[in-house]
Amino acid sequence: MNRLITSIKQHPLMTFFILAYALSWWLIPFGGDLLPLGPILAALIMVPLVDGRAGLKTWWRFITRRQGRLGWYVTAVILIVAMNFAAAALAVLLGAALPTVETLTSWPEALFITFPIYFILIALGEETGWRGFAMPRLQEKHSALTASLILGLLVACWHLPLVIFSERPLVATLPLMLITFAAQFILTWLANHVQGKVLIVMLAHAAQGGLGGEYFGSMFTGADAVLEGWLLTAIFWLVAAGIILMTGSRLAHRQPLEAVAMA
Repeated sequence: MNRLITSIKQHPLMTFFILAYALSWWLIPFGGDLLPLGPILAALIMVPLVDGRAGLKTWWRFITRRQGRLGWYVTAVILIVAMNFAAAALAVLLGAALPTVETLTSWPEALFITFPIYFILIALGEETGWRGFAMPRLQEKHSALTASLILGLLVACWHLPLVIFSERPLVATLPLMLITFAAQFILTWLANHVQGKVLIVMLAHAAQGGLGGEYFGSMFTGADAVLEGWLLTAIFWLVAAGIILMTGSRLAHRQPLEAVAMA
């Protein structure tokens, strides 16, 4: 047992990702779904082992504490909504059917019901692990850009079951992984303006799922939905590329994240 704990402490990131995948994927062979709580469960196992009970309290403060200007938290949601709006508008301009009045007027449900549900059940379950545990440790050894690249690949691959076992064709589901990958650079850029705190990332994640996917995404069906999905993919990649070009490898990072993670 001591050897196992020593090995875990020597390889905390590798152990975390193995646990996050295993705890999220274990029902899939039995016909179940991907479990979004896998990353937070993996973090809850790893933090006490690696950092002790005091580290668990610090980790929770790092997740829940709002730091930096409130405007950046609002910007995170508005940016995600704007990208989804642009994809929907372009889809219509390129020939997709106009959304129905019923769909367009369902925004209160998306904002006040779906968005909070996504925040609690999806964003909290995922980002507390990805951004609360993995990202600070990745940035101990890598630049913000490289850390985002690594995290982007691992988080995108974590979504593979949603693509492989979907009843929809690959052309309709592949954008999910591509958007997830590109989003990591955008999320890092946002987080670095509030000293890496996780709350802003959870808000952006919930906005993409609860407002982007469930509201804007529901406006289209069939080939129109495929078109909108690929347009959204292109927009995410363009925004991510623009941020990288403007900020370089630091992605607006002003100080090592490990120095502020304990703040």
